[in-house]
Amino acid sequence: MIMPPIPKFYRQRFLLALLEMAGSHLSKMDFQKLLFLSQKETGFSYYDFVPYHYGCYSFQAQSDIELLESFGWLEEKAESIELLAKSGNCLSNDEQTVMGQFVNRFKGYRGQKLVTYVYERFPYYATRSKIAANVLDEDSYKRVKDEVNKLKNKTKAIYTIGYEGRSFEEYANQLLRHDVRLLCDVRKNPLSRKFGFSKGVLGRLLPKLGIEYLHMPDLGIHSEMRKELNTPDDYARLFDVYRKTLPQKEESLRLLKALFEKHKRIALTCFEKGYNFCHRHCVSDYLASEGDIRILHL
Repeated sequence: MIMPPIPKFYRQRFLLALLEMAGSHLSKMDFQKLLFLSQKETGFSYYDFVPYHYGCYSFQAQSDIELLESFGWLEEKAESIELLAKSGNCLSNDEQTVMGQFVNRFKGYRGQKLVTYVYERFPYYATRSKIAANVLDEDSYKRVKDEVNKLKNKTKAIYTIGYEGRSFEEYANQLLRHDVRLLCDVRKNPLSRKFGFSKGVLGRLLPKLGIEYLHMPDLGIHSEMRKELNTPDDYARLFDVYRKTLPQKEESLRLLKALFEKHKRIALTCFEKGYNFCHRHCVSDYLASEGDIRILHL
């Protein structure tokens, strides 16, 4: 048998190793739960997760599964994932030991027992679950409902957030934990080689988490203007020029204000992690200058 090409990213090798050590065949729900616990219980940090229809879920891991299937490593069926080729010794000796202990500890946890354990230990990840009420006892389900109530916020606010250095799941959790209901993408060209942050993917995944998505290209900055930004002074000059253009973007700003009044809690997004190095703070400053609006930078 010809071996498939070695996965490019170490996280994908970790995924294959977990699947192999857990028996090479798992239901999709068991796979997501075991991968989640492998990150929470061992200190590994290859994947992040969001609360989804059946609890903790990694869209990145699902994307990796699809890629690994195309390489011939595994087969994804309607409800399960099966390893087709042994991954071999693709983890360090220390990781092999830790993962061996982890898999042995949870070898008796599958199906509802595994789901219940995860929901009880990590109730935040059960907040969007369709089955929490069916698998949890009254006290455990109350803890989940308490988490749901914590996520609700009646105050009005505009957030800004950049995705630099964040996984899609980490980014989405920030939005969920701050009860953001609409994400306004103020990039001129909303493309990214990083999973989850192109317009099409954001527009497809965020609504699944209850967050609307809107691209507002008129509020972006042309890429040629972003060249040669090497010092804080370079950024300051760029933003001075950008601020002077904002009054000309009246239609987009009027729409943004209307969306804020409708949704109460919205976020402006772009790439840079630090808001002072991104034009999104110019937009939020402009909005704040025209009314009593609470601005928070994530």
